[in-house]
Amino acid sequence: MTMHITKQSAGVGLWALLIGSESVAQLAMKIGSASLTSLPMGLDWLKTALSSPGVLIAVACYVFSFFTWMLILRITTLSKAFPLSSVVFVAVLLGSWLGLGEHISGLHWLGGLVIVAGIGVMAEGAEG
Repeated sequence: MTMHITKQSAGVGLWALLIGSESVAQLAMKIGSASLTSLPMGLDWLKTALSSPGVLIAVACYVFSFFTWMLILRITTLSKAFPLSSVVFVAVLLGSWLGLGEHISGLHWLGGLVIVAGIGVMAEGAEG
């Protein structure tokens, strides 16, 4: 049995990879920044940053995101792709709440809903 991957399913997979990697990058950067708060910007700060697992994970995720984004742009127009990338804001909001235990205000949740609604409106108006 051969597995046939359609352009649409490949696109969905790429979007999942992009949203996941960019969201993990943001959360890892937040975690990695904890070891940098007491250091003034300089060589010691840079050495500490480059040895922080959180920062290294974030950098790796950003590199992965870059290549994933390039693949997405090969199959999608920028005018459609860029608004959809805003889902990352909502994913980071959820990750901050679930993974980092951050308090998220009602206005932030409302903002997340507005982002999702806006993406839905733009997707509805998008041409094939």
